[in-house]
Amino acid sequence: MAQQVEIVRKFLGRGYNISPEALALLMEQDIGEVDSLLDSIPDKPVIELHDLEEALRRMRRRVERQTSYATGEVLEGVSIVKSPTNLGVKGSPEEFVELMRKRFQFLKSVLMSKNGIDPIPISNLLNSTSRNGDRVLVVGMVLEKRVLRDFSIRMEIDDETGSIPVVFKKGSRYWDKADKIPVDSVIAVKGTFVNGKLYADTFRIPDLNGELVRPGSASGRVALVSDIHMGSKYFNEEAFGRFVRWLNSDQARDVKYLVICGDLVDGIGVYPNQEEELKISDVYKQFQLASGFLERIPKDIKVVYIPGNHEPVRQAEPQPVVPEEYLDPLLEVRPDLIPLPNPTMIGIGDIRILVYHGRSLNAIFKHIPGLQPIRPESVVEAMKWILRLRHLAPIYGEHPIAPESEDWLLVDQIPHVLHVGHIHVYGVGEYNGVKIVNSGTFENETPYIKSLGIEVTVGKAPILNLKSMEIEVKDFSS
Repeated sequence: MAQQVEIVRKFLGRGYNISPEALALLMEQDIGEVDSLLDSIPDKPVIELHDLEEALRRMRRRVERQTSYATGEVLEGVSIVKSPTNLGVKGSPEEFVELMRKRFQFLKSVLMSKNGIDPIPISNLLNSTSRNGDRVLVVGMVLEKRVLRDFSIRMEIDDETGSIPVVFKKGSRYWDKADKIPVDSVIAVKGTFVNGKLYADTFRIPDLNGELVRPGSASGRVALVSDIHMGSKYFNEEAFGRFVRWLNSDQARDVKYLVICGDLVDGIGVYPNQEEELKISDVYKQFQLASGFLERIPKDIKVVYIPGNHEPVRQAEPQPVVPEEYLDPLLEVRPDLIPLPNPTMIGIGDIRILVYHGRSLNAIFKHIPGLQPIRPESVVEAMKWILRLRHLAPIYGEHPIAPESEDWLLVDQIPHVLHVGHIHVYGVGEYNGVKIVNSGTFENETPYIKSLGIEVTVGKAPILNLKSMEIEVKDFSS
């Protein structure tokens, strides 16, 4: 009786009455679950049995999903190869320093495995009185870079011990390559040490040279999409509808997986004056619209979904899974939905697919010469730099990065496929055995995108054949 009174008191305290049938069900639950249930029930005067049963299902599903997916875990035939866990930091300067130190140490180890010798610590070189004129090897992170009056390139690089100027003379063999190297890259430089400067002869970046990725084994096909932007006035509902109808056709009966690489919805307040471009200004209703489309996708297709910068989740990368309160409409129609953090590497059979929304592409296009204008070919070239520099966000400071205890943005495991979105221009290519896919968008050109000078490619869906590793780009724009 005391438990019954306590339950009724809690409900009345929230302004709810409860039916006898619902109260009887609650009496079978642990009293500690009641507060959680109160956060999940609909806002109505009387809570009926069916309301409570639905709230219990949601609560238990939420508890199950609060546990981070472990490496090696298999979800609906999709294995988790690498996915951020235990996210949460204070954001202290020490955490940022430690993050960059770990990045440097890993990339240095990659470079050393390629060169086969140890570099000289920069402080040892600078403090030596006998190394003037010697040809030496150092490894450092690029702190700054500028072009001098004689068109030489001057970089300041540092390691754990100190920093040194590195000069690439105009006309030298590696000047053109050095011109493309952005700040925060980790490079190995050989050159002649003269009066406190290193005059470079050669240099290397971590890259994938000599690490061709052998094809794995799997069957069926994977549809790769991103940047759908449901809720935007410019969401191309007709094109996405054609895509969904195609998934239901005989032509797509061997499509077994759908990977949504962020920005499923348009979100709220993502950029200045975004509200003027919204058709649906409630993010919950945006997800309800998305659930209607997902419900129409064949049930035997497994759907993987990571957030982008438009989802209602923290902006700093790595991004956690979209919160359950927003996922609820999607999970109602697809209980087997696989929501994952951004980025995540998944496995289908022996095929590894690195899925990253791609916000870092903004900085790559900005800081690496030769990539403008943005078009399908340059999108592929920009994504190659992610693999060359072995980091998903190689240029620090252009968008929020969380200094987690592990650098989840390092490309420390080589994927078979790199799937990115964000830039709203599709591109498909290959680099040293890795298939490169940017899946474009299903949002027509917005005033904001137009102001950036980007010519969007709408309604193109790359379809990956897991057996042949060939990629076919389907056009649903008309």
